[in-house]
Amino acid sequence: MIDLNSKTMLSDRINYLIDDAISAARAKDVPRGYLGASIAGHTCDRYVQYQWLAIQQEIPSEGFPPRTLRIFDRGNIYEDRARRWLQAAGFLFAPNHPDIKDFDGKFGGHVDGIIAGFFPGVSPIALPALWECKCLGAKGWKALEKDGLKKYSSTYFGQVQTYMGYLGLPRCLFTAVNADTMELLHLPIDFTDTEFGLVKSKVSRVFTATNLGELLPRCTTDPAFFLCVYCPFRKPCWA
Repeated sequence: MIDLNSKTMLSDRINYLIDDAISAARAKDVPRGYLGASIAGHTCDRYVQYQWLAIQQEIPSEGFPPRTLRIFDRGNIYEDRARRWLQAAGFLFAPNHPDIKDFDGKFGGHVDGIIAGFFPGVSPIALPALWECKCLGAKGWKALEKDGLKKYSSTYFGQVQTYMGYLGLPRCLFTAVNADTMELLHLPIDFTDTEFGLVKSKVSRVFTATNLGELLPRCTTDPAFFLCVYCPFRKPCWA
């Protein structure tokens, strides 16, 4: 006989209800109509193009499962907390900052913050500076600490370079929260005009190729490449 009152059955039932509610709420969200700067720095040009095609509803998007959406929520929670911790330490954030928009509104982004000052005393980083915050698992956090942002994630690196380029900021303070240990890592990232130009060039290629009905090249010829294994566009890409 199946024990419908078992702890496992109860947990599964409640999680089903939670996931169903998250999915229903997500379905009501108005999809953004622009390619995000948080995507543009990705290693694979075709992945970025597929993201744009999905936004344009020219190819189906698998969307994100509820568990991933909860991870996104976790990131938003810790971003807010990290900002409060920095403010308590003396960092002053600009009350308002503009969103990023370019390519006739087809490309854009929203920055986490701009650090405009420090009080009292001398700031440990030259200001003003872009502020970007990510919440990572222990493995990713340690890799970031060891390798630096550019090697750890071309996507994150391209994102902050793009924001700095459009906002005219010379540097970024990149804060990473270790979700497992609650350790904090703060990395100074200098603006590089070359990197900014590479991202803008990629975005331009995406829009141009899409208008011409062409697909940009993949980042690999191996479908077993680790980026391909977890890519949401794996099926149409390799079909």
